Amino acid sequence: MAVDPLNASSPDFDEAIAIAKKALLFIGKFKTPPTPAVYEVWYRFAAGADTAIGEQLSHAVHEAKSVTTQQLEDLHQQFCLAADPQLNSKIRDGLEHEMHGLQLAIERQVNAGEELGHSIDHTNRNLTSPNLTPQTVESCVAEMIVSNEKMRSQLESMKTQLQQSQAQISLLKQDLLDSQKATLIDPLTGVGNRRCFDKLMETAIRDRDSAAGTITALILVDLDEFKHINDSQGHAVGDSLLKFTAAKIQELPGNATVTRYGGDEFGAFLRVTQSGDALRFAEAICNTLATNRFTHKQSGQSLHRVTASIGVAILRPIDTPESWFHRADKMLYCAKQDGRNCARVERQLDCTIPE
Repeated sequence: MAVDPLNASSPDFDEAIAIAKKALLFIGKFKTPPTPAVYEVWYRFAAGADTAIGEQLSHAVHEAKSVTTQQLEDLHQQFCLAADPQLNSKIRDGLEHEMHGLQLAIERQVNAGEELGHSIDHTNRNLTSPNLTPQTVESCVAEMIVSNEKMRSQLESMKTQLQQSQAQISLLKQDLLDSQKATLIDPLTGVGNRRCFDKLMETAIRDRDSAAGTITALILVDLDEFKHINDSQGHAVGDSLLKFTAAKIQELPGNATVTRYGGDEFGAFLRVTQSGDALRFAEAICNTLATNRFTHKQSGQSLHRVTASIGVAILRPIDTPESWFHRADKMLYCAKQDGRNCARVERQLDCTIPE
């Protein structure tokens, strides 16, 4: 049973303590400072209930045996943080303030309308009186002028209030959109994160019948020998290489949506008319990475060549997120088996694919 590290009322105290001890062992083993963000990621990993964090950390812990504080902070940003609660509170308070102002403006307008109605009724009675005099007519006209001026002034005031509220609500709406967007961005590379990757996959499956004449390709990109680069040249170089890779994929024509769904793994979603277009895009990624010399600006360190293995799968009518990803991952395995620095699409079944 998973235990929420932030829920002090959890009934299973002993289990929570056991998970906490396990998290501290990871902190000690990998020498990552026990900040709240780092501790929360290790706790969730130790609890085993957060599959997304488990998938991201499992390879680094059990195979690469190398975990950095930056990796953990990135994971915390991607999977542990909801939208900024302070910003959400500000947006909520702002909306409440604007709604209160609009309510008052409407109430003033209603009151002014009622006063005008009373004035019209009073004028009507006076003008239809059998004892109508010129003085009465003059008085009625003066009263109507005052009432109409008051209504006009109130309408102008309400118009101004509505315009100001509309502008403020637009700003609050943009703040909300920015807050929501921040939870979908990988802080290191600036492309979409794993949460964004999952949402894009779900959206593509939901809307697969909406764009006649096109198909959606899932393109998985895995940097070759990234662990060796990271270990031999340092995590700063590794991080710069990830930024370099994300930027180069985004620069390619085709309008693909790029995400970083794993440590050195990128996922791109591309609308094409045939699978060959997706393969050509994937091969362009291989080519642009291999032909553009990467240099770490701060240290001046450079790599002779950066290569990637890529798997491509076309969305099928019966696909689920799992089946679609699994097929693309199989093609990625084929690319690795075929010598790396290449792309494979489903029709190229010239390798032994693991189940």
